[in-house]
Amino acid sequence: MTHKLTIRLPKKLAMDISLLSEELGLSNSEMIRPSILKYVVSNNNLKSINGFSFNKDEIVRRTVNVNDTVHRILNVRSKEYGVSVNTMMVFIIQKTYIYYANILRDIRKIE
Repeated sequence: MTHKLTIRLPKKLAMDISLLSEELGLSNSEMIRPSILKYVVSNNNLKSINGFSFNKDEIVRRTVNVNDTVHRILNVRSKEYGVSVNTMMVFIIQKTYIYYANILRDIRKIE
């Protein structure tokens, strides 16, 4: 079964990830889903989530489709780290943006 997660993202991050995904020819979901697995399956990748916060003044809503397994893991990990699933997703999306922005920077060096 597919679950639609509605995420409240800082407006700038939402715009940045959309522009980057467009430039790379990927959908937002194609960029984000692998990162969800990378960060929620391995506890080591979530260590820096403690103390993570983001600006909640200008928020936009975005949806990401995930399957039952990923949805369940997100809920388990959010409880383990004492953060909401939304905070975890913003953390993951921010890490995703940094990762793909670095790839794009490297591509531009080659051109």
